[in-house]
This record gives sequence, structure tokens and C-alpha cells, in this order.
Amino acid sequence: MDIEGFVCWTAHAVDDPAELRRVLDAQLPEGGSRAVADAQCAGLLEGTTLRPAGLAAAHAFAERSELPMAGPTDAIADFGALVDALAATERRGGRLDADAVPEGFETVTPTVDRFDRSYHTVNVAREYPSGAAVELNYRSRDPSHPGERRANRSSAVLWLRKDGVTTYEHRVEWDER
Repeated sequence: MDIEGFVCWTAHAVDDPAELRRVLDAQLPEGGSRAVADAQCAGLLEGTTLRPAGLAAAHAFAERSELPMAGPTDAIADFGALVDALAATERRGGRLDADAVPEGFETVTPTVDRFDRSYHTVNVAREYPSGAAVELNYRSRDPSHPGERRANRSSAVLWLRKDGVTTYEHRVEWDER
């Protein structure tokens, strides 16, 4: 069993930190507090609140275990898929292409117009019947000045919103190889 996914799935369902530890202590023989600490070290939880990677881990655990997960599950699945795509692209030091975006996303104009040069961008969003929305603003840019040669810099911001309010935000930057 994926312990970190289970911890994140449980944290998604239980809001109170003391109750979360009590539930996990009862379910895990090694102790819930240790499992929470491991999930925090892995960057899945901040305190006992899910971070974007933790939300993706909780959703993946729910799918593998065929357990229900409250919330806008289609949006969570797409958000998790985009977090995974960004992580894979960052690991290889490359550029994110539009083919990494799940089906159903539409191209959008970024809400902040900060692009003063021609960059490779992927700006997409999708709204769901549940009232949730997922938006990705990605760009690959050349940070060098005239006469200087530096690696392109990728940056991305990914949002999961519910009824217009940002629930999760994931930001990442890396130098391309």
C-alpha cells in the first residue's frame, strides 16, 4: 500500500490535525505521526494541509484503491496530471509542450500580461460542471542579454480553483538544458 498516498487521502478527508493523527495512529501500525512527518518531508503536506503534490498523491491513491474522494475529482485528476507533467519536464530539464496537457483544455490569454518578448508559452484552462477550474500558465524564455548566452528558463503556475477561489497553487521554475 502507498502509505504517503493513504496519509494524503486521509488528510483530504480530515480537517483537524489532532483527529488526523488519531485516525492515522489507529490505521497504521508504525504510527500516524511518523507517516505524517514522512509526508511532510516528501513535500506532500504543509503541517497537515495538502500541498499540490499531496493532492495528486491522494487522488492517485483513491484511484488505485477504488476509494471515493470528495471534491471535484475530474479537476483534481487533471491538476495532478499537470503537476506530474511539470515535474517530469523539470527532471529532464526540458520545455513543456502542449501535448502534455490533458484533453479538454482550451487556450486562454494569461490573466497577467507580462510577456514582452516572444516566448514559447502554454496557457490553458478548463472549467468543470462542479464549479472547479484548472489553469496553467507556462513559459520558456531566454533570460540572456544581447551578447550573452544563457540557458532558457522555464516557469509555470498551475491553479486549482473552486467557485473562483484558488484552492491550490503550484509554482515551479527550472533552467532548461
